[in-house]
Amino acid sequence: MEKTLLQGDRFVVDMRYYMYRPPSRGDIVVFSRDNTYFVKRVIAVAGDTIQGRNGTVSLNGDVLSEPYIQHINGGSNAPELNTFGPITVPPGQCFVMGDNRDVSYDSRSHDFGLVKGETISGKPLYISLAARSGRILR
Repeated sequence: MEKTLLQGDRFVVDMRYYMYRPPSRGDIVVFSRDNTYFVKRVIAVAGDTIQGRNGTVSLNGDVLSEPYIQHINGGSNAPELNTFGPITVPPGQCFVMGDNRDVSYDSRSHDFGLVKGETISGKPLYISLAARSGRILR
C-alpha cells in the first residue's frame, strides 16, 4: 500500500464501519484471509467490470484516474499484474488492489482473487505513528 501506508505505520481502524454499509470504490479496507490481515484499496464492487491492459486499469469501460498509486519498477514482471480481465464482480464480493501496483499481491493474481464482503473487518481511518500522526487515509 506504499505510498499511502508505509512499512511500520500503525493506524486506527474502525472495526464496525462495514457492519452498517458495504465497501465503496476507493475505500481502503482491512480483511482477513488464511489467518492473515491485508490492507488494500477497493477498486470494483458488485456489478462492476474491471480490466487491465499494459498497466492501465479500466472500470466499466472508463480508464481510472488513480493519483494514490505508485509504480516503483515502471510495471511488474508478473504479466497478470499488468494485463487482466475483463472481470465482472459478483454480488457480495469486491476487487481489491494495493497502491504499490508493481509488487502488490491482490485480486489481479489468480490465486488471490476477489474478496468476499464478510471477510472485510474494518476501515483504516488515520495513521497513529508519531512521524505521520493524524494523517487521514484516503
